Amino acid sequence: MSETLIAPPEVEHRSAELVEVSFPKRIIELVVMPYEREAEVAYRGRMITEVCSKGAYDGVEKRTSQIRVNREHERAAVCGKPVALHPTRQEGLVAEIRMSRTELGEESLVLADDGLLGASAGFALMRKGGETGPIVPNAEVWEARSRRRLNHLRLDHIALTAAPAYGGTDPLDVRNAARLAAATPNRDQIELDMWLQRRADMDRRYSVSR
Repeated sequence: MSETLIAPPEVEHRSAELVEVSFPKRIIELVVMPYEREAEVAYRGRMITEVCSKGAYDGVEKRTSQIRVNREHERAAVCGKPVALHPTRQEGLVAEIRMSRTELGEESLVLADDGLLGASAGFALMRKGGETGPIVPNAEVWEARSRRRLNHLRLDHIALTAAPAYGGTDPLDVRNAARLAAATPNRDQIELDMWLQRRADMDRRYSVSR
């Protein structure tokens, strides 16, 4: 008997809105995807209008420990993890992510605070039985040929990227900059440590054994 092959879920990427960076707690807060806000996005080679319904991520907080934060959508380049997901906030799905105490995590924290990284959410349409079942009814609804409404989504990952895959939503924005500057007394030391680590890595890589 032949087996029915089920295609893996298609993971889509959308740029997200960064809200706040806190060095002392190593926490970045961001709106993973806003609710009830139109966005012009690229979808399968064409531009469409997309709206994410409020409640599209209901229950995602139960999977907080399964979500990872990476760089440039590279699954192996993990740089942090969410410590809280808030699917019922008015503005959208909100995530608080803690950056890892690794070179990549330190670098990502500094670059995000400098406004040099954007955030991008990786998501797929909700399926029955996890990732392999059929797509749940009305997970997406095409209200017109070029207008797509997302009703039931599964968060796959959150990425920090220098070039978000899709435009159309709010750009990266570090708010309350003056207050944050006063709250980052260890930033110079972090940047110095990062620079020294990079130099040591380069010395090891390019040194000639005698």
